[in-house]
Amino acid sequence: MTVHELERDVRAQLGDAATVLLLAPSFSEQEGDRCVDLLDPERTADGNALWISYTKSPDKQVRRFRSRSESTPRNVGVISVDDAARSAAAASGSGGSPDGGLETRADTITSPNDLTGLGIRITEYLRGWEDDDGDTVVCFDSLTALLQYVELETAYEFLHVLTGRFAAVGAFAHFHMDPTAHDDQTVETITSLFDAVVELDEDGHTVRMR
Repeated sequence: MTVHELERDVRAQLGDAATVLLLAPSFSEQEGDRCVDLLDPERTADGNALWISYTKSPDKQVRRFRSRSESTPRNVGVISVDDAARSAAAASGSGGSPDGGLETRADTITSPNDLTGLGIRITEYLRGWEDDDGDTVVCFDSLTALLQYVELETAYEFLHVLTGRFAAVGAFAHFHMDPTAHDDQTVETITSLFDAVVELDEDGHTVRMR
């Protein structure tokens, strides 16, 4: 991989990458800002946005996204896993919106190790949007949480299929991971699945392209 300094427009640094791993300490403000940059609110206007959340309140994630843009995706979906499922109602209610201006569909996966069920839900969203002209962006938060429930080999196989699925439909997806929570071998194994890696640290930011 080549290394470039991360400039203001994160997406511009990523070229044709379809899948990106965001390596950053969990729950940091910098992580949240880069997440929104990768979702690229302006580009997503009239497109589709999907959040898959293990750890964070979906309604807060959607509000952060909306705070950076006056544009609105045509379709917004939230898949809440495990504890995050408790905030699904806050994200959508009964077809409502978390900030009064964004209609959101929400689904829940009650078993965090149910990767088959999760894959089916994600595929349903992608198929439902395949006839739309707009871009589709995806945020998966987080792989660190996922790896608390399944073995590395199982996660690798799931992500190998999932990243290929995103690329096949022309979606742009980024995945969160806290590198401080894993050994180097685990991080390298997961990193190998992605087109690019955005890494945040005390000294700055870098983008690595495969």
